[in-house]
Amino acid sequence: MSDVIEALSREAEVAEFHRKFVKDGSVPAFQSINAAGIARFEELGFPHAKHEMYTFVNTHELANTRFQLTQGQADAAFVDANTYPACQKARLVFVDGQYDPALSETSGLPQGVSLVALPEALEKEPGLKSCIEKGIAEENDVFASLNAAFVNAGLLIDFAENTVLETPLLILHIGTASKEPVVHHPRLLLRLGRTAEAKVIHKYVGEGGGYCVNAVQDVLLEDGAGLTLARVQADPADAWHLEKLRVFQKRDSRFTALCGSGGCRMARVHYEIHLQGEGAETNLSNASVLTENDQSHHFVRIHHEVPHTTSHQLFKNVIGGKGRSSVDGTVIVNEGAQLTSSEQLINNLMLSDTAHADNKPNLMIFADDVKCTHGATVGQIDKDQLFYLKTRGLEESLATELLTTSFVESLIREIPFPEVVEDLENLLLGKLEVKRD
Repeated sequence: MSDVIEALSREAEVAEFHRKFVKDGSVPAFQSINAAGIARFEELGFPHAKHEMYTFVNTHELANTRFQLTQGQADAAFVDANTYPACQKARLVFVDGQYDPALSETSGLPQGVSLVALPEALEKEPGLKSCIEKGIAEENDVFASLNAAFVNAGLLIDFAENTVLETPLLILHIGTASKEPVVHHPRLLLRLGRTAEAKVIHKYVGEGGGYCVNAVQDVLLEDGAGLTLARVQADPADAWHLEKLRVFQKRDSRFTALCGSGGCRMARVHYEIHLQGEGAETNLSNASVLTENDQSHHFVRIHHEVPHTTSHQLFKNVIGGKGRSSVDGTVIVNEGAQLTSSEQLINNLMLSDTAHADNKPNLMIFADDVKCTHGATVGQIDKDQLFYLKTRGLEESLATELLTTSFVESLIREIPFPEVVEDLENLLLGKLEVKRD
């Protein structure tokens, strides 16, 4: 009962904080979105221990932290240090959730790519605003509703029909240091026109910790469009990371997400993917390496809404120390969505007795002519493989390192951007290196 009273008290505080935000910092173009977001938050409330979407995630500390909305500044040298050489002329920098044109560089983007401030885009396209408001009214994730409640900026990245982005676009999210906990609510909309092709890299880093990034991104793929997305989650260990990614795919569109996560105090990514056109295909993979008290959680819902659609999911987690990982993934095949093909596999390698991995692969099938598989494994290092390497003259610590790194390295190397591969190898595999004299 005390937990319920505490949650209601915090929700009342958020509502009061929102009233002050609307008075002092709300943007006119976002007022209806802010109102819809707080209304949906009040309906959903903070998740409790038995909340279906947060079965494996303890949000008590997060919900009871008094965050502020403040804006810091990022150092240009820090931006350059986190910019991949191939993206020097194609990078968008967000500092504490706000797009910073001065730190960004767009000279390498082709003419078919336009950047529009989200308030301006919503005023120009009433249909776009109605679509976003409808999504907020139906929002199922309480933290995504809070993003809508407090968002006061955002960016539309529009790829015109037939536009091809040959070099990758880097979207760099930077959290800055603060004396008190702060929360950022970045909001992005990526729209790819018919047969457009784009390569995008999302990277999350922090100059200081203690912040919470609560990001929402919508991706709209028209007929024949293709998006390859690489995602690097490298927030400091004491940061919170919340992210919701919604994808809407039309006929013959392709969405590929290749991700790496180093975890933090609590990292949670919510994928909601809708395959709405025949021939649409989704490929989703993630490699996580968690040590000490790192957490990385994934909540995935893939909706096959029409016939002849395909989805593939592969998660690999290496978990040591007191690290925690969870993958809650459901594939929904709608009635009439015949000839759907779906695969889901979750593999976990446990390095300590105090590590924890939760897996919940699930299928909800309402059609009879489909090919769908799912599975999950949790295991430790293979003793026979370890013994073999030791017989070849390797010390046990080095042999263990080789076996753990190889577990995730194959997935990392599937990323088609060599600089991202190197970055993730340093971030993730570096956590597995044995310290030698």
